[in-house]
Parts: sequence; structure tokens; C-alpha cells
Amino acid sequence: MRLAVCCAALALGPHIARAQLPIDRLELVPGVGVDTTAQPVGEIFAVLRRYLTTGTDAGRAALWSRPERTRWPVFDLVGQAVYQGHSRFTVVELRPTVGLAGTFRVRILVAADHESRPATPIMLYQLYAVHEDGAWVLANALPRLTRGWQRELVGAITFTFPRGHAFMRTDARSSARFVDSLANAFRLPRPGPIEYYLTDDLQETLRALGLEWYPFAPDSIGGRANAFNRQVFVGLPSHGEAYRHELAHVVLQPLIGLNTSGVLMEGVMTWAGGRATRVFRDLPRGLAVYLAAHPGLTLDTILRDPPERANGVDPAYDGLAVLCHMVDEAGGAAAVRSLLAAGREPDQVLNAAVDLLHMPRNRLEERWRSVVADLARRP
Repeated sequence: MRLAVCCAALALGPHIARAQLPIDRLELVPGVGVDTTAQPVGEIFAVLRRYLTTGTDAGRAALWSRPERTRWPVFDLVGQAVYQGHSRFTVVELRPTVGLAGTFRVRILVAADHESRPATPIMLYQLYAVHEDGAWVLANALPRLTRGWQRELVGAITFTFPRGHAFMRTDARSSARFVDSLANAFRLPRPGPIEYYLTDDLQETLRALGLEWYPFAPDSIGGRANAFNRQVFVGLPSHGEAYRHELAHVVLQPLIGLNTSGVLMEGVMTWAGGRATRVFRDLPRGLAVYLAAHPGLTLDTILRDPPERANGVDPAYDGLAVLCHMVDEAGGAAAVRSLLAAGREPDQVLNAAVDLLHMPRNRLEERWRSVVADLARRP
């Protein structure tokens, strides 16, 4: 039985970017009410400045909480989202945390860099400062903001969610089986413990992560993964325990390298784990309608310039998921592994695909559209 069929049977229903640190020409200023002449506020403020401007990973690690560095390979959980070339930072709050001794909360406003215009706020995030081994170091918001949440261990997954959430154990068990099935299909070791954070709204989940105000798509449902840390963050009002796309990122991370096409990677995860609340078998219908309205769209253009989502269809994710389905049908999970290893460039991906499908390149587009149509007609 092919993997896509296995994944569908188990189902019931944008991953790490390297943070751009150090920050050159940093503008770090205290906001109103943040008195850096008082201690330990001034000392913590200085630690934050050193963290943002230190030039080595080892130097920054020394400024972070040791238990968190031990727990998570990518220890700064919001760094991938926050440190993306911005240089204007305002510390709007730096004060002791009620109920947590030796702990200060730090809230930071990031503004866009406009030399000729007033600063435009673009995000607000928070982290903490803790006193360890006689010194102040930085720490994540996540374990502190979720310390009162409930936890349920199911298979390799620890589901963490707010009190009052109706935990769907059947979905959770299905997701745990999915993890094992996907790892077995690709002959990968079972992943270590997976942390799965869940609320009814993605913004609430990101807020628990430390992204208090963060711009993202207007849809309030969805998920994110920190595959290196084996972490999944989901916001769904129902069946949130069954968000398989991000779990696929965690399981298949060993197959992803610096030369893997990012768009293809998302196609593989969509084929394996679906997209949002939909499993793979539900996606070709909408894709077929989209392709009929866009006769000029090709796999090459998808790989080079992925179209925007429209009317519930993601031409890139869904279209490349169908390509992965075709490759799996031809050669199983081993062939999908080969496709992922083909390289980043569109020609490398497509040349590998036609080799694995045993067809000339000039037939690939026609065959791909034909498979989309066939899958769309299936009940």
C-alpha cells in the first residue's frame, strides 16, 4: 500500500528560517517607565543589547538560560520570526513577574526601518530574564506562559493546551499513529518527544510562544512547526489535535537539507499530512478547477514563482503534493526521498521527477494535469 493511502486512512478530518543576528546599527531604547538606571533593570537591558549584537552563536548562547539551551537546539523560540533584518527595538516593559521569583518579563516593540518617516510598529514580542549562576540571562516566554496549561502524552506527542479545551483523544491517538506510520514508511527512526501546543486560534498559540502581536495571514487557523526542536504550534477551533502537516515537518526533517527546494518540501508535507484541516485526497478537486482557469500554469512556474492561495486552493502546495503522489506511485517512499534530494533549482527537481517517473520531460506537464483531473474525480 502506498504511503499516501496510509496517511489518508489515519486522518480523521511557512519552518525554520535562520535568524539574522547580530543586528548591525542596532537602535535599542527604553520605553516610558523603563528605568535603565535602576538595577537589575539596567543589567538586564545590557544583556539584551549584548545578545542582539554579539557576533557568534556561542556568544549568544552564553547569554541564554542553560536549561533551555539543553532542551532545545534552536533555543530562541521567536528568533526566526523576529530577527529578520530590523534594527529598531524599544523595550516597552521590563519588570518582575508576579509568581515567578527571580524572573523579569521583557516586552519589546519592533519597528520598520524608515529613515525618512516615523517608525512604524510591526511586531511586539516578549521574552524573560532569569537569574542563573549569579548572572542574568534571557529565557523564552513559552514555558512560563503555558505553565498552567494541561498536558496529555499520547505516543511520542505531548499535547499542551489551555484549561477548558475539550481534548480530542481520538484525534490525538490518530496523530500519534500517523507519526509512527510516516517514520516507518521513510525508514526513519521514530522521532523523539514532540511538543504540540494547541489553542482554538493561531494568534493565541503564537502569543503563548512569545509573539504577542505579530503580522500573519488574516486566517486565524493554521499551524507552524519548529522541526529542529520537534515543536508544533496549532490554532484550530476543532480537531486541532489532528493537524498533520506540521507533524510531517517534524518527522521528515532528517530528509531536509540546505539544498532542498523549499516549495517542494511543502508539497511533500502536504502530500503526507494534508493542508490546514484537509487531507491530501480532498485537495485535487479545488486544484483541478484552478488549473482549468490557469491553463498556462506549469510545475516549472510553480517552483520558480509560487502563486498565491486563492479560494481555498494553494497551487504550489497542492500541485507539488500531486507530483509527490505520482512519484510515490512510481517508486514508493524511496523515490520521494530521491526527489527531495534532487536540489533546490526547479530544473533539478523536474529532471529528477521525470527520471523517477520514467517519462520524457515534455510529457510531464500533461501527465501531471491528467493525474490532478483523475484524483479530482475520485469520491
